[in-house]
Amino acid sequence: MKTFVGGPTQISPHQMRLRALFSVERILSARGFQIKTEGAASQTILEKEDWIWQDLELIFQIFEDLQMRLDLLRAILDPNYISGIQPVKILTNMPEFRRDRQRFSTTFEWFVGELFIGRFGAFSSSFGVTVADLIRGSDGGTSGDYDVLSVLGDMSLLYVECKTGKCHISSILNSIQRSIALHSIACIILLESGVSKALLLQQLRGKSHPRFGTVPRLRTIATRGLLESNVYEWSGCFFISGGTSENIENRLRTVMRILAVYRSSVFEEIRPNPEEYGLMGYDYSEDPL
Repeated sequence: MKTFVGGPTQISPHQMRLRALFSVERILSARGFQIKTEGAASQTILEKEDWIWQDLELIFQIFEDLQMRLDLLRAILDPNYISGIQPVKILTNMPEFRRDRQRFSTTFEWFVGELFIGRFGAFSSSFGVTVADLIRGSDGGTSGDYDVLSVLGDMSLLYVECKTGKCHISSILNSIQRSIALHSIACIILLESGVSKALLLQQLRGKSHPRFGTVPRLRTIATRGLLESNVYEWSGCFFISGGTSENIENRLRTVMRILAVYRSSVFEEIRPNPEEYGLMGYDYSEDPL
């Protein structure tokens, strides 16, 4: 059986059905959006029309391991380098392997989407997504290109922007505007070169949020007891270090927990008033304490 990148595949037959049923394309369509294009296997470092299961497993294994991911990048940047790490050696010796830095970044986007599925229970993910008819509210520019979109287990949509270089304020605001235009639950900016708190403060100081018009504070949040889990948050936009020395999974875990905090706070605000219980078919009484 062939396994298609971005298609109804992964882990088990049960999850395969979930990927097809809750695909990014179907969920966006249900919300009135239309996908023009999505990333494909032919755009990655393994240039094949489709991947078999072994291809998918090998590439995920390499990108998940910090040392192997760094070793693979070295093999891509230096054509004379021969890896001594067996999985990387197997991949680089495949006839479809391409030594291309941009393809490495595209494959990393695929990996991030798969990480949400494999570690955080997302139903599906797509990379390199172009959505039709999305216009930025601030300046009327187009806003339809998304590095990673994931349908989370609670059916909310999460957007991840993967940056290979420094993150300037213009790209930060554009990413947030993309997230707003697609009504995603949050925007994650994953910086491959790492995150400097001092640089973020410099970029964001005095800047108004594109949606709320306020000047939010930059917050540092970490999961207590979980090493290398710190992230920076600016009014629903999360900044994560994604370099080869960073623990991406732990930092994403913090983001997922904070999103759960968002949802619980919303539910706290919309609980029914006592008189509403009767309208909804319940017998209700209160006792003073």
